[in-house]
Amino acid sequence: MNPYLSVSELNQYIAGLLDEDIFLRDFWLKGEISGFKLYQQSGHLYFTLKDADSSISAVMFRSRARRLDFQPENGMEVLVRGSVAVFAPQGRYQLYAEEMEPFGVGGVYLFLEQLKEKLQQKGYFDVEKKKPLPAYARSIGVVTSQDGAALRDILRVLKQRHRGVDVVLVHSAVQGSEAPAQIARGIKLLNLYGQVDLIIVGRGGGSFEDLMPFNSEEVVQAIFESDIPVISAVGHEVDWTLADLAADIRAATPTQAAQLAVADLEQLNREYSQLQQRLIRIMQRRLQQENEVLDRLMMNRAWQKPQQMVQQYQQKCEELRLRLQKEMGNRVNEAHQRLTMAVTGLERLSPLKVMQRGYAVVRNQEGIIYSVENVQPGDCLSISLLDGEMQAQVKQKEKVVRWNL
Repeated sequence: MNPYLSVSELNQYIAGLLDEDIFLRDFWLKGEISGFKLYQQSGHLYFTLKDADSSISAVMFRSRARRLDFQPENGMEVLVRGSVAVFAPQGRYQLYAEEMEPFGVGGVYLFLEQLKEKLQQKGYFDVEKKKPLPAYARSIGVVTSQDGAALRDILRVLKQRHRGVDVVLVHSAVQGSEAPAQIARGIKLLNLYGQVDLIIVGRGGGSFEDLMPFNSEEVVQAIFESDIPVISAVGHEVDWTLADLAADIRAATPTQAAQLAVADLEQLNREYSQLQQRLIRIMQRRLQQENEVLDRLMMNRAWQKPQQMVQQYQQKCEELRLRLQKEMGNRVNEAHQRLTMAVTGLERLSPLKVMQRGYAVVRNQEGIIYSVENVQPGDCLSISLLDGEMQAQVKQKEKVVRWNL
């Protein structure tokens, strides 16, 4: 047996001691994060946990780190569940983190701010994606505890404002670890049911921790993805949750949510009566105006002596008929005279009139001959007279010179 140990043997011996310690296999450790590093390539987290007097190195591997629902930061106080083991190559022990969560109210607020920013980037709070509430809802879905005061307040106000409205309740825990899943499931069930006009999601007042289910990503996502408009009614007027930001409208209390959900039936009846009276007054005033117009029309002579009016129009029509007949006769006579003059003028220019005086029309194969220059001795000519035609042959031609004096 060697009188000495190697470094590796010593580290392995210490590692064996730590592995055999049951307490160090699984425990929660509180401390402040420092030296935080996230290696993008591997996805592992490396940091140091410290308090006022001491510190310990820690690592969280990617398979565990991807489950975190917040972003660790330097200076953040956290609770870490894990185990301690020796990293033999360097001979130092470190904490191997399995879970991590913010510690204290300050840590929760930081977690909520980080979650809010994450959900905002997904568009869950966008105003332009909000759905309008129906003007006259007939069926209301409610996701809350069946034993809570919130449900009693909602039912009381709905009964006061609109007795005929239907209420479909989906019971859900409103605090505790099981609440987020049950609330989200209730919203989805009402969407599958499809027979409600809007959904109220909420609970009565409580501590900051009691309201945390309504700050969960699961509930916010279910509200955002709902096809039915959602009213959030969580806690008191001063309480705000992420569910309020995702809902289509936020009510300060469950009572106000019920007021927003349905119209006040008594108020509607009053408004209906007022509109009815107003319509009656308008119709009476209009009827009076039309009666006055009718009275003025009945005073017209056409209604008092209609036969006389008809006779006057008949006489006027007869006068217009005679006037039109006379005008048409004058127009016909004028047209006949113009036609006679045109016929006379055409007759004067007619070649037949000229031929009656002994003239003839001489043609050759090319047409009418106007000059002796157009014929040659031996040419055959066609001579047209008043009562017929004859054929001739040119034996000779002689040109006559004429002077215009």
